[in-house]
Amino acid sequence: MGLHPTISTEVFSCNLDRFCASGNNIEDDNFTAPDEEALCLSSAKILHRADHLRKGIPKESICRLRVPKSIVHEIEGDIRIDGNSSNVFHVNSKRNETLKVRPFPRNCDRFAMGSVREFSLKSVQHQNNESVPQCSSNHNYHAIIFSTAGYTMSNFFHGFTDLLIPLFLTAHRYDGDVQFLISSMSPWWVNIYKEYFTSLSRYEIIDVDNQDRNDIHCYKSVTIGLYAHREFAIDPFMPPLGYTFANFTEFMRKSYSVKRHDLHDRAEEPPKKPRLLIFSRKRSRKLLNINETVSMATDMGFEVLVMEGGEVGLNNFAQIINSCDAILGIHGAALSYMVFLPKHAVVIQIIPWGKLEGLCWCDYAFSVPKAELKYLEYQVSLDESSLLNKYGIDHPYIKDPFAVHAKGWFVLKDVYMVDQDVMLDLKRFSGVLIEALKHVKKYK
Repeated sequence: MGLHPTISTEVFSCNLDRFCASGNNIEDDNFTAPDEEALCLSSAKILHRADHLRKGIPKESICRLRVPKSIVHEIEGDIRIDGNSSNVFHVNSKRNETLKVRPFPRNCDRFAMGSVREFSLKSVQHQNNESVPQCSSNHNYHAIIFSTAGYTMSNFFHGFTDLLIPLFLTAHRYDGDVQFLISSMSPWWVNIYKEYFTSLSRYEIIDVDNQDRNDIHCYKSVTIGLYAHREFAIDPFMPPLGYTFANFTEFMRKSYSVKRHDLHDRAEEPPKKPRLLIFSRKRSRKLLNINETVSMATDMGFEVLVMEGGEVGLNNFAQIINSCDAILGIHGAALSYMVFLPKHAVVIQIIPWGKLEGLCWCDYAFSVPKAELKYLEYQVSLDESSLLNKYGIDHPYIKDPFAVHAKGWFVLKDVYMVDQDVMLDLKRFSGVLIEALKHVKKYK
C-alpha cells in the first residue's frame, strides 16, 4: 500500500519525483508541443507554473502541468467530448496535434496505469474539419475527466489517496459548478462516496465510457486528470496553491455532517470517558492479544470500541469515527478513516517489524499532523512479531529485511505485511496509551 510496485525500497522516500527519476516512470513521449507555450496554465486556475512563463496566457489553449504524481491538462475554448470513441476535441486551436492522456494520478506507476483507459486529446484548427463532431449537449460549467481504475477500488486508503484527495484538489475551487466525467466507473463504488461527490458537484455524474455514439458533451473549460501531490497528503506549495490537508479533512467532516469538528466539541452531555477505537484485522497483521490490549486501555480510563474498517456503511462509520478521541491500528487502510476525526484527536499507528518505518511514515505520519491531529506510533520489535517463530532467527527474512525490500513491493508485502501478526508487549505499549490519554485530557 502506498508504494510503487516495482521499485527497490532500500532507500525509501516519499518524494514522488525520485520515484519518477528511478527509471520506472512513464516517459512523456506522447507530448509533442514544440515550445514552452504548451506548458501554459490558465490564470483563472491560480497555478504557480504561470509565474515562470513571463508571457501572456492564451485564452484558448491546452495547458499542461506535471505535479509529482500526475500530469494534468487544463483546456479552455471550444471543447467537445466524444466518450464513445475516447476522443476530446479542442477546436480552433493554434495547431493540429494529438496527445495521448491517461487521466489517473499515478503517472510513474506502470502497473496501475496499465488499467487506465487512454483518451486522445485532439487539437484541430478549424471546426469545419470533418473529424470534429457536432455538440449534442452544451454545458456552461467546468468539466473534469478522470478514471477510477488502478488501485482505487482495492481499499479505502487508495480510494482516498488516488481519488478523493486529488479530486478535492482539482474540483473544490469551482464551488459545485463542475461536472465529473468518469472512466472505468462502477456505480456501486461511486455510491459509497455519495455524500462526497454531491458536496463537490451539483451535477449528474457522466459515465464517459458508456455514452451513445451521438452523445457529444461540449464545454468551455475542461480538466483532464487530477492534481496529486504525494501519498495521502496535500502540499500547499504545489498547484492548485494554498490547499492544505486540514482543508480536506474539514471538507470531509462537513460532507458527512458529523457532530464534532474539534476535540473541545462534545457529542453528548455529560461527557463520557475518552473514547478509543481499535481497528481489528481478521486476515493479515492481526493483533493477537487484542483482548488484553482492550482491558489495559479500559483500566487506564478509555472507553474502548473494537471494529474492523468497512463493516458498516461509510456514512455511519464516519459518525462513529468522529465520536472518538483516538484511533489505534496496525498499519493498513483502516487508518485512513482518520479524515473524520475531530481536530486534535489522536492517531496511533503500530508499525510492523521489517524496516517498514519509511513506508508507514509516508502513508500516515507525514499527513496526520497536517490535519491538526496528534500522531503517535509504536514500532513492533522482532520479539513481538509472529515472523520470528515462523522463520527463525537465522532466516534471510529476519537477518536482512532490506534484501527483501530490494526484491520489490509484492515480495515485501507478502513477507512483512500479509504474513505477519503482532503480539504487543503491553508494558512497553502502555506508554503510548498514557501519552494519548494525557493529550486528549488537555482538550476535554
